[in-house]
Amino acid sequence: MKVLSFLFPIALLCSMSMPMMAQDTSAVEVFEALEIGGVISNSDGSMEGVLAQLFEGNNLVHETETKKNGKFKFTLYNNYLYTIQLSHKGYYDKRISVNTKLPAYYNDFSKFGFDIGMTSKEEEKYDPYLSEYPSALISFDKKKKEFIYDKDYTKSYFQEIKTSAE
Repeated sequence: MKVLSFLFPIALLCSMSMPMMAQDTSAVEVFEALEIGGVISNSDGSMEGVLAQLFEGNNLVHETETKKNGKFKFTLYNNYLYTIQLSHKGYYDKRISVNTKLPAYYNDFSKFGFDIGMTSKEEEKYDPYLSEYPSALISFDKKKKEFIYDKDYTKSYFQEIKTSAE
């Protein structure tokens, strides 16, 4: 009888822990998908002291300031929508939208680099409302199997900014 009273709690505990040990196959594995970085410049060359902020939704994830070479870099996780905001006193803010959603079969780590120019408020007059939108959209291209930026979107964005300033 003592043996039975000892085994019963152990059996009950094991039966309760088994479902907890089962793997949830509906969960998406999160891994580093993209290292993104760039060089920020103005008409005089690379810019020092530009604040580069990484947002996931409305949450600030990381921020850094560029050094003399104007470079910044962030590591992003898959299946998120990020915004990179670049700010410097006397310049219009720039925003870049990055979608790291990847096809189910793809789990390689990628790198994406770009150069971006900051525009001085003294050089150009933009509609401040339009500068709130991303100037570039970056996402994974299934055909090319790499991250790319939407050239048509960026072209139309800058055309709209120039048109609204006139």
